[in-house]
Amino acid sequence: MMSVGLLLPEIIVGAAGLIVLIERLFSKGEPGRKDAAWFGAAAVLVALFATFKLFGTNVTAFYGSYRVDDLAVFFKIVALAAAGLTLLFAPDFLAPRGVKTGDFTALVLFAAGGMMLLPSALDFITLFISLELISISFYVMIAMQRGEVRPAEAGLKYLLLSGMASAILLYGMSLIYGLTGSTYLAAIRQALSAGEPPILAGIACLMILAGLGFKIYLVPFHMWAPDVYEGASSPTVAFLASGSSAAALAAVLRLFGESFAGLAGLWVPILLIMAVITVAVGNIVALPQTNVKRLLAYSSIAHAGYILLAIVAGGRSGTAAVMYYSLLYAFSVVAAFGVISAFAETSGGDIRSFAGLARRAPFLAFVMMVALASLAGIPPLAGFMAKFAVFAAAVQAGYIMVAGIALLLSVISIFYYFQVIKVMYVEEPAEATPITFGLGTYAALLLGLAGIIMLGVVPGPLMHIAQVAAGFARF
Repeated sequence: MMSVGLLLPEIIVGAAGLIVLIERLFSKGEPGRKDAAWFGAAAVLVALFATFKLFGTNVTAFYGSYRVDDLAVFFKIVALAAAGLTLLFAPDFLAPRGVKTGDFTALVLFAAGGMMLLPSALDFITLFISLELISISFYVMIAMQRGEVRPAEAGLKYLLLSGMASAILLYGMSLIYGLTGSTYLAAIRQALSAGEPPILAGIACLMILAGLGFKIYLVPFHMWAPDVYEGASSPTVAFLASGSSAAALAAVLRLFGESFAGLAGLWVPILLIMAVITVAVGNIVALPQTNVKRLLAYSSIAHAGYILLAIVAGGRSGTAAVMYYSLLYAFSVVAAFGVISAFAETSGGDIRSFAGLARRAPFLAFVMMVALASLAGIPPLAGFMAKFAVFAAAVQAGYIMVAGIALLLSVISIFYYFQVIKVMYVEEPAEATPITFGLGTYAALLLGLAGIIMLGVVPGPLMHIAQVAAGFARF
């Protein structure tokens, strides 16, 4: 019974998803209905309370395959926050386009369940099942808009490339199992740290890195992100960028920070090089973009490089920086895509369509400005504190030159983020018609805005929680 209690948040989310699906079987499911999304958001709120109650728990259950500690609980909260905010503004986008919100809500809840299971996974089987639950849900969500070419194309690309990444990941896991005789992370760490690890273990480690690198946009596994960001709906992309990447980061922390510690001499130099290249590619390629969604895709790639730098730094400060960054980035990216969902989807997300947005919808323009400024790392917003934590952890670990290069490359982001802000506030609108949006969108944007500002102005409590949770990043 105690083990089942540890799964209570996941049970709540999964049961809510099943209830939504069953309700869809016995109702007409008109596209204009929004009650399924409100029900899903309420279930997420209940699961969030149940998750908060798990803080301070340090228990391994289900024969050592599942662990609930503060590290896992923190990432569960990130997943629930991303799911809840997405479900608030998604109906205002989906209903006018004929997409049934019940289907979307169920998929969001199932994906959120996978995102919550993943940080607690202590064996390869649980980890892989959690990843596939997330991936399968997104296969459908990305291509949900029937009759439209771009979502179908984006869904197909994500399906093919994600399937390939999963195959590579699974093959790497099978090699590790063959070498160590176990799928449990603790046993794998013990086996790989016992002596000089074989070359095959290094190859398997790199294959697992390639599979997970796809999930968190690492170069050269990032090629799918711009097309998927542009083709998929804004609610889907907001959830993908905030929740899915955070869950994959938790898996990277568990595997490389703990299980593959004996192979650190191999993967640390590779990750350092990948971090710098990822930051450089993301920021430089974002400069010429004329579509806001593609711009944010390359921005996500750059942010993945920053977070990778904290993972390499390791220790309590590096792990805490990853956790802190994940939550603050979730608020910023959901707020940005909430604005795009309310306005720019009608124009395909072209930057020129933002001209004069401050006159047509002052609130939307303000939220977008704050979100982009936070992503650029402008103080005193949340993004500044997140980047400060990452660079401080890298310097503390001795990677001063790498941190300096990443910091210089991050300056580039100011130009492309503020290009959008300039268009919104300086240029004249093509039409003067005010832009209206629903109550759910307003609530999601308000919560995102509050998170960006409050967690930037008062970062101490959250950073303390992250520091405490980072102390559990060992078996």
